[in-house]
Amino acid sequence: MKDIYATLKSTGEAEFEEKKSRFIGCAAPVSTEEEALAFIKEVKNKYKKARHYVYAYSLCSEDGVVISRYSDDGEPQGTAGVPTLNAIQSGHVENAVVVVVRYFGGILLGASGLTRAYRKAASMGINACETVKKILYDEVFVSVDYQMYNSVRYLLTSGTNDEIVNASYKIIDEEFAEDVLIHMYIAVGDTANICRILTECTQGKAEIIIEEKKGRYTV
Repeated sequence: MKDIYATLKSTGEAEFEEKKSRFIGCAAPVSTEEEALAFIKEVKNKYKKARHYVYAYSLCSEDGVVISRYSDDGEPQGTAGVPTLNAIQSGHVENAVVVVVRYFGGILLGASGLTRAYRKAASMGINACETVKKILYDEVFVSVDYQMYNSVRYLLTSGTNDEIVNASYKIIDEEFAEDVLIHMYIAVGDTANICRILTECTQGKAEIIIEEKKGRYTV
């Protein structure tokens, strides 16, 4: 299981023309094969008169199992699906699908020309999407009394502590009751350090509850 991986934030597309053939690269974030196949179908319905719908997708489960699929969709073997998948991999994104639509212009491009065209279209589609990071987090609840709350809040938000500044975390909520309960998402690799710093800041009086590897947040 990766602590951090990059993926696409939203769908995007871009196109270019090569020797009268029109190539359209369409990309989207997905988390399952079903979502990938649904996007491929959506693109086919949008561009109904195209000659080829070459696609590739790469999925990584929370268990670290990678599933990669591709299709040449009638293009010569190895000239379309593989370069489309390579564009995803070289873009260092996961849980993504790319469909390259081709309207044939009547001029053959040759194997090397097709490979370059499909890789270019796939890369353009990916670049048209914003990239985000998904961070595996521990869910942490920090309970402090009102006298210590301001010190803890300042420590977490002021940017004066290098270890805190370099850590990845989010304050999700604060509940003000008998004590103050701070609800946080902390990247799994940073949880121990942040909890240690909070313990030192409160002289061991903070009550800290850690629920490990509860999900992922986006940055």
